[in-house]
Amino acid sequence: MSLSDFIRKKRMGAFLTQREAARLLGYSRSQFLSNLERGNRKPPLEVLKRMCEIYSIPEEEMKSEYIKQITEDAKESVNQKWDEKDSHPKKAK
Repeated sequence: MSLSDFIRKKRMGAFLTQREAARLLGYSRSQFLSNLERGNRKPPLEVLKRMCEIYSIPEEEMKSEYIKQITEDAKESVNQKWDEKDSHPKKAK
C-alpha cells in the first residue's frame, strides 16, 4: 500500500471528509489533502505528525509507512537512472 493510500484509509477510518481533515490540518481548502491522497504531492513531515494526532495513528506506524514510501521512491529513481542509455560510461580509447 502506498503512503497516499494509507493516509486516505486512515482519514476515512476517522470518519472525516477531506474538507474536515484539511481544516483540522490548518488548510482552508481540501485540494492540498486531495493531492496528498492521490500521490501528486509528498506530505511534509509536520503534516504527517499532525495526521497522527487527528486520525489517531501511532507515530511509529506512520513513520514506518513513510519509510516504506521513500525507500520505494528511491529504488524507482535509481532503477530509472540505471536503465538510461546515457548513464553508461564511455569506454576510454
